Amino acid sequence: MKLIGTRILIVSVVWVAFGSMQLVRSKAPPVSQSDSLPSGAVAFVGGPASLGSGSARVTLEPVAESNTKQRTLEARIGTLARGRHIYLVVRDLQVAGQPGVLFRLYLDLPSDAKPIRTDPHYFGALNFYNAAEAGRFDAPNEKNPMFVSYDITRVLRNLRAQKLLSDQTTLTIIPSGTPAPQSDPRIGRIEIVEQ
Repeated sequence: MKLIGTRILIVSVVWVAFGSMQLVRSKAPPVSQSDSLPSGAVAFVGGPASLGSGSARVTLEPVAESNTKQRTLEARIGTLARGRHIYLVVRDLQVAGQPGVLFRLYLDLPSDAKPIRTDPHYFGALNFYNAAEAGRFDAPNEKNPMFVSYDITRVLRNLRAQKLLSDQTTLTIIPSGTPAPQSDPRIGRIEIVEQ
């Protein structure tokens, strides 16, 4: 009886400790530190994106297919085979210190828009919770570069139906508040992948 009570206590502690954390499962394969793109890559931003208290906007460069033809996301989502999905992957998250805010992500958001969470361009939020080594905020996490993926298939279909997709795919990143001073959140690489 004592063993069962101990197991229940352990499960309860683990549930309390990890129950409030949002688990992110990704079907996107990890990429090595080299500049090679994963199979199925559609578009990417190769350089780092620094985030601050204002919005950051990056343009994703399309990847040429085997026949050297580049297709827009609008064309790709229109011909997406059943069972296939399109993911946006952010890699190599790094911080000098925890920013203390979430960063909202929008696809092809017009530059003059003042978005709200129910905006059709919104597809998720990014946090930097595990982007620093435990107990160290003075150096980026080089031992375990993080990546997070978002299934953007439904958002792309909705934007296409409303004729809101542009020829040049952009990602707008907006903090939900003011990041902590000198937290220096950065995204090393951004990719869009079809799988």
